[in-house]
Amino acid sequence: MRRPGTARAVSPEPITRPKLLVVEGQDARHFLGALLGHLGLGGDIQITDAGGIDEWTVRLQGIRGATGFDQLQSLGLIRDAEAGSASAVQSVCAVLRRAGLPVPAAPFQAVDGPPRVGVFILPDCASAGMLETLCVQAVAADAAMPCVDAFIGCLQDRLADPPANLDKARVRAFLASRLRSHLLLGQAARAGYIPWDSPAFHPLKQFLRNL
Repeated sequence: MRRPGTARAVSPEPITRPKLLVVEGQDARHFLGALLGHLGLGGDIQITDAGGIDEWTVRLQGIRGATGFDQLQSLGLIRDAEAGSASAVQSVCAVLRRAGLPVPAAPFQAVDGPPRVGVFILPDCASAGMLETLCVQAVAADAAMPCVDAFIGCLQDRLADPPANLDKARVRAFLASRLRSHLLLGQAARAGYIPWDSPAFHPLKQFLRNL
């Protein structure tokens, strides 16, 4: 039986592209896959889901032994800031050190390898938050958002236990306003419901282009 707090060993998928992007969760994988497709970068960058941050050390050590790692040019890691960007950066850098990989001096600043390594902390490498925070910023001007904000405000006023994560709640309410209202965030991104031209995505786009 696996001990609590330890990651289960998983055979790494072969690396078939010159650049590899490590993310936490399938939703992030689908979302970033849609963004890479929009940017025309899908052919160069492979995305792998490393699970929750507690699993990253084992997963990254596994990636080092993956078929094709010796041909890898660049490695990017993207995770949520959650409560704070600084602590998230420290966590990712510690994972890189334990895995014996190059450690960048700061997020958004790649360090030469091989492979070249860069880190991006959502939403913008500076603020607290997560992927959903970035999406809320991107859809702020959408016609549905006043309705979303009114709905969330009503929940906060009327419920003893309203949603704890407001950005996640806002994103779910926004997605419920779309024609295909059942889609998850990653699926919604592929369906074209995310405005990629929003300035909120500029830092993330730059990171992906520079990977």
